[in-house]
Amino acid sequence: MRILYKNKTAKEQFCSEYKKKWRYPNQVKIKLESAETFIVNADSLKDIANFPPFHFEKLKGNRKNEWSIRLGNTGYRVTMIPCDDNENEIVDGDIMAKCKMIKIVKVTEVSNHYE
Repeated sequence: MRILYKNKTAKEQFCSEYKKKWRYPNQVKIKLESAETFIVNADSLKDIANFPPFHFEKLKGNRKNEWSIRLGNTGYRVTMIPCDDNENEIVDGDIMAKCKMIKIVKVTEVSNHYE
C-alpha cells in the first residue's frame, strides 16, 4: 500500500524517516515503526482491517470520514482516510465492502487518544 499524508505535521508524526524527532515513549516508537511497515507491505486496506491488534474502526462526530488503528495498549492511535487510485479521499459508501480494492491511505494524525 501507499501512504499519503494530510500535511507535513502528520508525516513527521508517522513516517519513520523522522523518528529522530519523535517525542513518543519507546513502546510507541516501536509500534509506530511496526505499523508503518505493516501498512506499506499490506496488499490492501483489507489486510489492515483484518489485523486484530489494530482494532481498525470508523470514527464519529467531526471525524466521521476518518478511520483509526490502535498502537497496542499504548493509548496512541493513527487516524487515516482511505483514498482511491487517484489519491482522492473516499468518504462515501461502504468502505469495508471496498477495502480489498483500496491501496492508498492518507494519514491524518498520530495522537494519544486519552489526552
